[in-house]
Amino acid sequence: MPETSALSSVDLIAAYPRRPAEGDLVKTTMSRPKREVTTHLVITFALALALALPVMAASSVASVASVASVASVAGVDAADGLSRSVSGQLPVSGCTPVPAAECGTIRVPLDRSEPGGPSIPIGYALIRHQDQSRAVIGTVVPNPGGPGASAIEAAPFYTEILAPLLADHDLLLIDPRGIGRSGPIRCGLAGAPSTRESLTLAFGECGRSLGVRARGYTATATADDIDAVRAHLGIRRLDLLGESYGTYLMTVYAQRHPDHVRSIVLSSAYPLAFDMWARPNARAVTRAILLMCQRSAGACDGPRTLNQLSQVARLLREHPISYRVEDDSEPRVLDETTLAGIVYEAGQDLGQLPAALRAALAGDTAPLIAAAQALLTFSGSSASDGDPVWALAASVMCNDYPTLWNRHATVHARLHQFATRRTALAAEPFFPFSKQAWTSAIIDRGNLCVRWPDRHPPVQRTTGPFADVPVLVLSGDLDANTPTEEGRQAARQFRDARVIEVPNVGHVPEEASRCPAAILTHFIRRLRVGDTSCLADIPPIPVP
Repeated sequence: MPETSALSSVDLIAAYPRRPAEGDLVKTTMSRPKREVTTHLVITFALALALALPVMAASSVASVASVASVASVAGVDAADGLSRSVSGQLPVSGCTPVPAAECGTIRVPLDRSEPGGPSIPIGYALIRHQDQSRAVIGTVVPNPGGPGASAIEAAPFYTEILAPLLADHDLLLIDPRGIGRSGPIRCGLAGAPSTRESLTLAFGECGRSLGVRARGYTATATADDIDAVRAHLGIRRLDLLGESYGTYLMTVYAQRHPDHVRSIVLSSAYPLAFDMWARPNARAVTRAILLMCQRSAGACDGPRTLNQLSQVARLLREHPISYRVEDDSEPRVLDETTLAGIVYEAGQDLGQLPAALRAALAGDTAPLIAAAQALLTFSGSSASDGDPVWALAASVMCNDYPTLWNRHATVHARLHQFATRRTALAAEPFFPFSKQAWTSAIIDRGNLCVRWPDRHPPVQRTTGPFADVPVLVLSGDLDANTPTEEGRQAARQFRDARVIEVPNVGHVPEEASRCPAAILTHFIRRLRVGDTSCLADIPPIPVP
């Protein structure tokens, strides 16, 4: 059932299938840190941190040559979606587990306004096109999001998904500053904060640990680093592929370096000026449940499931349940915020929700507790000791993202401003949850950075102009993380953009099905959308 956009330049394609396709079994594989547990409620938690740190190209860049060939590409089950994970132990003699990767490093200023100050390394891997008898047509630069995901470590995934292009396209993988081969940073963020409050405190401590250097880790700085690598390698224009947070980063690149862009693919996109209250995400949960049940052949009823979700949310708000996690000394709490986090992250596991809600209303909360243990959502979050992704994520989000308070105010004043504004919000947009639970459940929204110590951080510009090139936006219609509504908003930043809504998949559609992968590679080659009929063959998710 096609939907239309308010802008004629944005073309939304939606296909709602009636039958499953043979050999196209949808599976959930997320790019962000995760735990997987099979329980009554099987949900994969992909922690939404996608950092990218932009840096402007310096007039002179010191390069460190290090070219190496590496062996072996991870296999992918042809019947399933594409996986980022590397199967088995791969022999690695260079920077990435794929053959013939040319690995290099350049050095750039930490702060480009002080070219004589400290410098940092930016690592890259260039995979040359396979047919050297032909001239290269283009160079694809992907970013897997995070913030804080390594593009170089994702090389097996990208060589698989972009295989139709690699005969005559180069693949350039660049680690964002602060992660991987680009000078990892740490801030002491450790342990597993069990509440939203403890996480905001931890981010404040992280900012104090990083000090003023945190200002160097932004989307602007990373975008400029990408352009510095481009200039170093003598590449004229890039084909940008951003996934999740990578869509934010690549939009910033298109804003800062429009003349160096050939095309843009934004998968699971959101705009630079997005809603920190996460109201589009709440609407996406309702829509996803209705679509799922509509396609379930009677296995669930959408309005009834939403009503049951509202009932369970109210019960957990009034009567939270204590549960334990292995290796935790203190019990955690399954409350309404935890439930909101479970539903937010469900994606293609959303089909398990109706049965879990029925069980909970019948007095059996074991499925929801198992999901909470698997996901560690708030009131349970996950953070690994010393993992640089947290320092980078904190810097990027607290520098770049919009705030719901005055950045220049004291922490005490910010807390009051945030509470006052949230109290004034209408409740309806957050149904079936309360506004307090929903705005606390999503890690990168709400008050995450309210205790960030820098009162004068860099400010990311959210307006154009942007590169005037063909743009493709892919959105999964079950994705509450970056819903189609935000994908349309992201597309409207560009003059020539099309939005394709992929049915029956969640976050980053090309990880779940080969169909959107084929659509995006055709777009990069031809600079236009080709045949999308395969969308109708993506099967509905199972609803027990």
